[in-house]
Amino acid sequence: MRFCPSCKDNASSRSSLSNNNNNNNNNNSKSKNSSSSNSNTSSSDNEEGFIEPKFPISQYEFIEGRNFRQLSGASPFLPCDDEESERLQLNYLLFKTVFKKTHFPPIEDDLKRGIRVLTVRIGPGHWVKDMAETYPNSHFTGTDEVIYPISDPPPNCHLRIANAAKGLPFADNTFDYVAQHDTILTYTREEWDKAIAELVRVLKPGGWLQLVETSGILQDVGPNLSIWLMRVTVSLQTRNIHLKFGPKLHEVLEAHSGVTDVTYSHRSIPIGWLGKLGDLGLECLERMFDSMKPRLCDDWSMNLQKYEKMAQAAAKECQEFRSWTNIHYAYCRKKLPNEDE
Repeated sequence: MRFCPSCKDNASSRSSLSNNNNNNNNNNSKSKNSSSSNSNTSSSDNEEGFIEPKFPISQYEFIEGRNFRQLSGASPFLPCDDEESERLQLNYLLFKTVFKKTHFPPIEDDLKRGIRVLTVRIGPGHWVKDMAETYPNSHFTGTDEVIYPISDPPPNCHLRIANAAKGLPFADNTFDYVAQHDTILTYTREEWDKAIAELVRVLKPGGWLQLVETSGILQDVGPNLSIWLMRVTVSLQTRNIHLKFGPKLHEVLEAHSGVTDVTYSHRSIPIGWLGKLGDLGLECLERMFDSMKPRLCDDWSMNLQKYEKMAQAAAKECQEFRSWTNIHYAYCRKKLPNEDE
């Protein structure tokens, strides 16, 4: 895999953290042996029974069996672990199954000839890897705050740690095509505006910007799924994250003075019915139930058994009520110099 220097530094920090933990574990073993040998003379200083040592790790938080990465002092709503990587992979499979394509702007010939492409919030990197393999003459750069391992990355694909809402480490007018997918649960409303401004900034005049998001709205839902949606919406609102942002993608682009030719549409996804597509939609929803479980249980003081019972009932209702949702996309072109004149 090709990492930028910041990625290597990140890997080094993880290695150093692992070594520190090993040293701490060795020290704990020595401490326990010493404590045992002196138990008769200093019993008042010992805890009764064995207490597992738990040392604080500033970058990670382990909640209800899921791993959360602490980013810039914030607590992300979704975990960062193997299960989350699998959930994002299923989301990408759903996207490909519904749209039968990986990109929407009219750039097929350009991709074959060779252009520079940036994808933001790459997650496990399935989109950028597929694109790099399909268009070997183009160069692809993927960014995210957490870089998941990618097996056998193509030579024309490089990864870099960055957050568009905090500023991208690229010069103005660098890329011919910029794509951002599946970020609806990560950006606050203010961060959306900052991210779009950054994506347009690094895009070359005449280049294309593509956004793809789920709607955040489920239709024809039963009582349990309705309650779950209410709780999710409130929990996200307390974090200034708007769940129903997908249908507004084109409005965000149209509000930017530097772009034109805004095009948008959507496709509908059955959940738990209408064959294999519905089965895939239901599995994506069930994975989302699991990813949101730690935060929702904490926000609503709910025990795990109650949450899981509600999630199972909600999934069953999708088949009964024939629930469905939408995936939205929007794309636009960056204006050429003096285009408005």
